[in-house]
Amino acid sequence: MNAKVLAFIGLLLAGSGVLAGMMPVTSEGEECGSAFFETDVFDSITSGDEPSRDIGYRSGCTDTRSLVRIPSTVLIVAGGATLIAASLSTRKTDPEGE
Repeated sequence: MNAKVLAFIGLLLAGSGVLAGMMPVTSEGEECGSAFFETDVFDSITSGDEPSRDIGYRSGCTDTRSLVRIPSTVLIVAGGATLIAASLSTRKTDPEGE
């Protein structure tokens, strides 16, 4: 396969993994931040909006963020591996060993 095509596919995979990891995640109607960055858990306590729900909220957000983080990480790693394969495929080897 052409190295440019491999590089494009690698960038596409890594870019989609980053975008998927940056998308906002919700759990039971509450904002959890993204797969890679958590929102401040104590916003509800300081604003006075039902602080008793904080424990369930934290658990639900942790689970949801973990479920989104796994495919995002896999896409980023697959994109990186494809980029490495593209860079290795451009190297020319001399059969005579010169």
